[in-house]
Order: sequence, then C-alpha cells, then structure tokens
Amino acid sequence: MTARVATPFSRAVEAATNPTEAPWLARVRRDASERFAAAGLPTPRLEAWRTTPLPELVEGMGPAALLNDPAGLQAMVAPFRADGSPVLVFVDGRHAPSLSTPEADWPRGLRVCPLTQAVVEHGPAVESWLGHRSVAVGALADLNTAAFQDGAWIEAEDQAQIREEVRVIQISTACAAAARHLRSFVRLGRLARLRVTIADIGADDAAGFLNTRTSVDAGERSHLTLTRVHQSPAEVAHFDSLDVHLAAHSEVSDSLLQTGPSWTRSEIDVDLAGERATVDLGGVFIARGHQITDIHTTVSHNAPGVVSRQNYRGLAAEEGRGVFHGQIRVAAGARGADATQSNKNMLLSRRSQIHSTPALEILTDDVKCKHGSATGQIDPAQLFYLRSRGIDVQDAARILTRAFAAEILSRIAHVSTRELLEGQIAPSVDALEVAS
Repeated sequence: MTARVATPFSRAVEAATNPTEAPWLARVRRDASERFAAAGLPTPRLEAWRTTPLPELVEGMGPAALLNDPAGLQAMVAPFRADGSPVLVFVDGRHAPSLSTPEADWPRGLRVCPLTQAVVEHGPAVESWLGHRSVAVGALADLNTAAFQDGAWIEAEDQAQIREEVRVIQISTACAAAARHLRSFVRLGRLARLRVTIADIGADDAAGFLNTRTSVDAGERSHLTLTRVHQSPAEVAHFDSLDVHLAAHSEVSDSLLQTGPSWTRSEIDVDLAGERATVDLGGVFIARGHQITDIHTTVSHNAPGVVSRQNYRGLAAEEGRGVFHGQIRVAAGARGADATQSNKNMLLSRRSQIHSTPALEILTDDVKCKHGSATGQIDPAQLFYLRSRGIDVQDAARILTRAFAAEILSRIAHVSTRELLEGQIAPSVDALEVAS
C-alpha cells in the first residue's frame, strides 16, 4: 500500500470533491490526489527543486472566501478591457460572470467559457482532453488536477482567424490561508489563428498560494500567440505549469513576464510532435528583496524538421534569487531539428544570485542545437556614460534595466497589448535599485 503524506493542501483537495460531478472527473481527481498524496510536496532533496525550496505554507489552506468589493475588482480588470478586448475573469479561483465578457459577445468561431461550464456542456471533449493531459508531470501539477476550482476553456474552430485577443484575468484577493487552483485549456483547430493573454494579478494585501496550469493543443498549421503575466501580490506564492502539444506545421509563441510574487516557479513543457512545428519561448524574470523566481523549460523535439527558440532574461537586485533551467531534448527520429537557447542575466548587487543551467539531450546526429548563458553586472561604462550626462545613478540603472528587459517586451507585436503589459510590470522594473 502506498504511504500518504499530509500536506497543507489536504483541505483544498477535500473541498474540490463534489458528489454531483461527472464520474469520469471524480476518477481523474482521485487518481491525481493519490499521486500527490504519495509523493508529498517537493523538497530541495529533489534535484529539480534544489535551488527553489517551497515557501512556508499555512496549514489547512483551502478555498478563499468570496470578496464583496465590486469597485476594487472592476478597477483591476479595467486596464485589460480598455481597448475593447473580451475578458474572462476569475477571482480567488472562481469565475466572476459580472466582470467577464458575456458569452454572446465573444467572436464567432471561438468558444470561451469557464471550465466548470465546459464540463457540463462539452463533457466528452473535456473528458478526452482532461484525462489525457492530466498524466503525472509533478506533484504540484497533480495537486492542481485534484483541487482545481475552475479555469478557462478556449477553443478556436478549424480555420478560425480570431482578430480579437482573448484575455484571461486571474485575481487574488483573499487572506493567507487561501489556496487557489485554476486549470485552463487552449485548443486551436486546423489552420486556426489566435492570441491569448493570461494575467495573474491581485489586491496588494492578498496572500496564500496560487497554482495554475494551462494546456495548449495546437492543431495542424495553426498559430497561437500566448502572453503570460505573473504579477500576483508579493505574498501570494505562485506555481505555474504550461504544457504545449504542437501538430505538424503549427506555431506557438509564448512570452512570459514574471515579476510579482515573493516566490514564483514556472514549468514549461513543450512537445514538438508534428513535423516542422515551431515553438518560440521567451521571458523576463525579476527578483528583488528576498524574492525567489524560477523558470524551468523542457522542449522535446519528437518529429523531423521541428524548430525551437528560447530567449530568457533575468534581473536580480538586493538579495533576490533567480533560477533558469532549460532542457533541450532531441529524439532519435527528429532529423533536421533546429534548437537554440539563450539566457542572459543581470545582477544589481553583490548579494543577488541567478543560477542558470542549460541542458542538452540529443539522440541523433542530423540536428542544429546551440545554447548560451551569461550572467554579469551592469556595464560600468554604460553607467558612467549616463552619469556623465547628469543622470542620477538609480535613474541610470532604471534606464539600463528597462533596456535589458525591452528585448522580451518587443516580442509582443500587438501594440495595445505591449503597452498594457509594459504598464503592468513597470513598477517592478522601476523598483530595482543598483547597489552603490
């Protein structure tokens, strides 16, 4: 018999159990719960978690109480809908219909709804996908499957060319004992084209834990532009996982801006399953004070002619710690695969740290793979040049750190989205200070 390990999330798993939900969903939850209970929470004894220990968690973390502050919530959502983009909003793990775009106003060719609604209305499709994409990929991903309260279901029909950007807003407002688990799916049919932004934000005094998982299925010759913003309040520890499956000739671009919580870990798992599929990953992470921020990527090249690009940048100040681990895997049958990975980091104090560990696993000769990693301090010549023009040292540092992060922001081609997100992360960038 498998031993079970008690965790602070036992209450969250129990609360997600619903005797009225579909038997198949109850089975998926039960299987994930058993895997999580057997494994327990990850610890630094695991090699993958050696540099990112979990923060201290409050016992008995469960679903958050509902917040009755419509004005405050409207103010948080307003910037994301200012340009007319449709939004799907969740507050402390629950769908917020009053803050979301009505279903009738979503573009044609696109189905968007809360996952709980999709389970009822599109049961067989959700069952097939959720069951298949819930195979164990780690203890916290299993916890998400066992305890998710809701999430987004986004499906673009074959050949749908969706001009509007879909924006999913996930807001944290509640206290320290709150645990929020959100499970989302994005599916593109053949030749479909779609842009999606997922933003994690919240009230300044929110606390607790946020566990988000997004699965993407890109159909043949489809194109997805995904942008994700991890800007939750400082006291909301955030674990996020993204898994992407690409069919033949499909393209997925993911841009990650990770700037908010005191503890954040993002795991990205890409399966280039169809020939000549392409994935383009990029992001910037910021750590200051005592923040810990971590990005782990695994890109598996499993078909001929597939292409991957990775470009990540890290900024660390004061006693902040950043981690980047990027793994490239090339299967024996992935002839002609082309993979590049770049990680550049900037340290703004002697006490800050960034750990960068690229890894290659190549099982065939007919490939092009390269990776590079560099970590250093602000260029003193550039700093001297700006100071010689009468610019204060901290203002000069802000100019240089903004320029360092700008390459990642420039990936966001849509002007209104780029301007929106620049405004969202600007306070985090501007708060960085170089040690004198």
